Amino acid sequence: MKDWRIGRWVAISAGLAVLVAAPVAYWAYQSTEERVEGESAEPPSDVVDPEPFRVPELTFVEADGSEAMLERLRERGGEQWPPDAQVPPVTAASFPDDLAEVDVQTRKEVFFRILTPIVLAENARLREAREFVAEVGERHEALEGAARERLEGLAAHYRVDLDDDGAIEELLRRLDEIPADMAVAQAANESGWGTSRFTRQANNLFGEWTWTQEEGLVPERRGEGETHRIRVFPSLQRSVRSYYFTLNVGHAYDELRDLRARMRDEGGELDGEALSAGLTAYSERGEAYVEEVRSMIRFNELQRLNGLRLEDVERQPTELAQAEAEADGE
Repeated sequence: MKDWRIGRWVAISAGLAVLVAAPVAYWAYQSTEERVEGESAEPPSDVVDPEPFRVPELTFVEADGSEAMLERLRERGGEQWPPDAQVPPVTAASFPDDLAEVDVQTRKEVFFRILTPIVLAENARLREAREFVAEVGERHEALEGAARERLEGLAAHYRVDLDDDGAIEELLRRLDEIPADMAVAQAANESGWGTSRFTRQANNLFGEWTWTQEEGLVPERRGEGETHRIRVFPSLQRSVRSYYFTLNVGHAYDELRDLRARMRDEGGELDGEALSAGLTAYSERGEAYVEEVRSMIRFNELQRLNGLRLEDVERQPTELAQAEAEADGE
């Protein structure tokens, strides 16, 4: 895993003074329970995974322990990491139980190999849905049948009223990708590279809260009178999906969505280091948190993730394209 500069990371952790070693340890091990204070736009259970989305297929492997997991991931995903352009759609539902006990090199490779395909799959899912909305947007009022149902489902999911002026523009503003470098950096930061209590016990990478009683984990440092709990997810993929939903819908992240829309308008690729400026509301530490995420992106050279795509993801044609193809054949 030399491409990820793990050797350098280990050397810094082991050999340099507190000035460098302390931030590295902080990034790697600080508990999510102590970290997350931001808004959670928890989606209703009936719109967590609506029909309007086309979900890329991932293969989930299982193994007993990190070493065995890494071997399985390499068998299915290849020895080279990161790949040159396409990432095999192979991941795991949860991190191995012993991830905190293995060496740094193994831990980081397992983390990257499991999380990167999940992030890329979520971006592919959003990209396809966004293309559909952009395709039908100008004539959405005249849509009928399956295409209309899908558009209405997407609008409901992202809490956009199609009767409002500028509804399609607002839907496109919300229905968009999160740069892979930023998503992976935040996940590593919040979860202690997959070793935090909430990640181990609840597949909760980002420390998201819920106020539904009798669900979730009770934070050990929860204040008197507080009722929030830490959400429990059935898989890491569900945690990533909920994180995307929070950033794409939560009121606290209007600035992030504005920045992303400007990047789109200017015709450039989404850049996590720049877009992280919209994360000041994610933590009470504000700008210090933003700089921490940016430092993790730079140090781990995560920018290279932004050009990757999932391997062999079949793009399903939109209902509109199918209808037009059928009409052409008549």
